[in-house]
Amino acid sequence: MGSGQWSIEQRAPIKSESVSEFVPETGCLSVIVLGASGDLAKKKTFPALFHLYRQGFIQSQDVHIFGYARTKISDDDLRERIRGYLTPCKGCEQTHEEDVTQFLQLIKYVAGAYDTEEGFQLLDKAISEYELSKNTTEGSSRRLFYLALPPSVYPPVCKMIKTDLGGWTRIVVEKPFGKDLASAEELSSQIGELFDEPQIYRIDHYLGKELVQNLVTTLKLLKLIFRVSSNKFSLIYFLINAQMVLRFANRLFLPLWNRDNISNIQVLCLVAMEKPVSLKPEHVRDEKVKVLQSVLPIEDSEVVLGQYDGYTDDPTVPDNSNTPTFATMVLRIHNERWEGVPFIIKAGKALNSRKAEIRVQFKDVPGDIYKCMLSGKKQGRNEFVIRLQPSEAMYMKLTVKQPGLEMKTVQSELDLSYGQRYQGTIIPEAYERLILDTIRGDQQHFVRRDELKAAWEIFTPLLHRIDRGEMKPLPYKPGSRGPEEADKLAENVGYVQTHGYIWIPPTL
Repeated sequence: MGSGQWSIEQRAPIKSESVSEFVPETGCLSVIVLGASGDLAKKKTFPALFHLYRQGFIQSQDVHIFGYARTKISDDDLRERIRGYLTPCKGCEQTHEEDVTQFLQLIKYVAGAYDTEEGFQLLDKAISEYELSKNTTEGSSRRLFYLALPPSVYPPVCKMIKTDLGGWTRIVVEKPFGKDLASAEELSSQIGELFDEPQIYRIDHYLGKELVQNLVTTLKLLKLIFRVSSNKFSLIYFLINAQMVLRFANRLFLPLWNRDNISNIQVLCLVAMEKPVSLKPEHVRDEKVKVLQSVLPIEDSEVVLGQYDGYTDDPTVPDNSNTPTFATMVLRIHNERWEGVPFIIKAGKALNSRKAEIRVQFKDVPGDIYKCMLSGKKQGRNEFVIRLQPSEAMYMKLTVKQPGLEMKTVQSELDLSYGQRYQGTIIPEAYERLILDTIRGDQQHFVRRDELKAAWEIFTPLLHRIDRGEMKPLPYKPGSRGPEEADKLAENVGYVQTHGYIWIPPTL
């Protein structure tokens, strides 16, 4: 490949490993960040690579990082641009400056356009020279292309980087994956003509903002469709796996996790999926797709859209904008486990609190003899809560006897707060986990094409009705819970709000 010409050859099938079966690969690794001068690369991609480097997941002798963008700057210019975003790793503050200097020396920059061959030929030459310097054996080269770029340039860029050295080439693409079903399928087809599905890693650059790993694309697409901004969740993937372990490794939850015991759930897929055959990525993703394909069409009567007062005061927003800044909707899954259980989804801007959580609310206790123990008012239901941000935790709301001589009941909780329980544990940022998974070839936490298609099929009809002006957002005050109609909708489908109870994060 040192000639500067890109070639296309038949590659060997790419193997898919499960997390538990991961075997470290040999051969030099080239990580190419396309759009290297942009904010996403500076604030997320390069810092994630630095933390992986600092923790020993990528080694200086085995990896080189290439930045590519239109901006005409030098290697040192790029290094200085990203230096300030490389924050210290926990417990390594004393060696931070030395670590940063060593890491930055792994970065080389190439300038070029995204739609012409010249720049990519220079990029290929630089990568090939690095591979040759490492005496790379035939068939062992590894190239990871991170597309920190607008989706509009994905197809031409993919054409330019389509190459094969007998090892592997993988691409990471950022959201949005289209704007509706048709555009998403067109984009998938264009990329699919150039790369096989095992080579494509689709992520949302809010990966943290994906409430429970895509939830599965439900909340991610909710935010995409309604342009709704939520919080960033640094512990997202740690908590995703924690939720799967909690569900499938504890006998306590097995008999409870169904329509007989659960009244409603706030969020979707990993909560609703069946137990996969194994932890192999494709088995997990198969179950997520099954859930999405079981979702019934969304009823307009079970959707509340909102727009906060003052939104159109922004000079960049049209005065007659119909764009929601808030959405609550009910999804219903048509299968044996979840028939009749509403899945309530809520996201919004300018609300009274910035938090993200999954709530599983259980049904009332039959023949509850304690319901009048506090001023004749019912205490509230048992709830299992996975709190993603802030103060990451999992806790179970329970009714217990209030300490003292009188028989009074109160709501309390069994609490697993991660900041307190795992004080000495380094929990990775979402991007660190994703990039490492891409290097390892583990696609469990990425969106498969059929999964993306199934999610768009759920939301596209609603999106089109909004675009046609058939559904209007309701006004709400900044700092409120959103439109009052949203709370009424949740109440109408069975959600019981607990009044007077406040979860207080434990202090260290």
